[in-house]
Amino acid sequence: MKVLFWSPLHGQAGTTSNIIASSLITGMEFRKKILLTQTQFNFNNLEAPIVGTNSNNAASKDYFRDVGIDSLTRYFKASRLNYESVENCCISIDHTNMLLLPGTSKINRESFEFETENVILGLLGSIEEVYGLVMADISSGQNALSRKLMTNADLTVVNLSQNMSMMAEYFKNNAPNMPKKVFYLFGNYDCRSKYNINNIRRKYHNYINVNNSGVIPYCTGYLDAQCDGKVVDFIRDNLTCKKNDENYYFYHLK
Repeated sequence: MKVLFWSPLHGQAGTTSNIIASSLITGMEFRKKILLTQTQFNFNNLEAPIVGTNSNNAASKDYFRDVGIDSLTRYFKASRLNYESVENCCISIDHTNMLLLPGTSKINRESFEFETENVILGLLGSIEEVYGLVMADISSGQNALSRKLMTNADLTVVNLSQNMSMMAEYFKNNAPNMPKKVFYLFGNYDCRSKYNINNIRRKYHNYINVNNSGVIPYCTGYLDAQCDGKVVDFIRDNLTCKKNDENYYFYHLK
């Protein structure tokens, strides 16, 4: 199963933050094996909140040696992609049921985009065959590769914010052309806003309902954990928090 996280506008809805939280909670609480990756070049920010550094950081070159989407692509092009090669190219996140496939370490955009355009659909399909659930953070906006990926996805998670002008733009120009299998996720959500999820569902009832939408609340502790590269510890430590805990709202708001 391929689940893609996408947003109509970069930096507005916490897409990367949302996919990290969703994948870790799915792996830890629901015991699902997940492979987490991304297809972005410019905004290659998926790894740092989880392991403390990025694959495009020159100082971390040795840490990411022989792992990542570039290495796995070489296996795929040589027709040698299997369960073992997938695991060898990923970073296993202990006690989470999650493998992290780091993004590209290429420094040439044209080289990355040419290779990605030609192999990514087949690569993600092959990963799905040998591993099962693949969750990918894809480029926002009207990116040609992202549109192609979404047409082949089992589910596209559309990440939005409570910015009403952003929503109006999306539902006017994007929503009519989206794939049928869509889930709407509102990141950094503030339930005190008059633009809460219930009012949003009422306003855009032709697209959003209680079954295809949800929220991830704003949480200071989670934000700090991302900056510190310690989201795994944060999620693990707070999965069983009680109602009087300040982080309970982050996990249990419906």
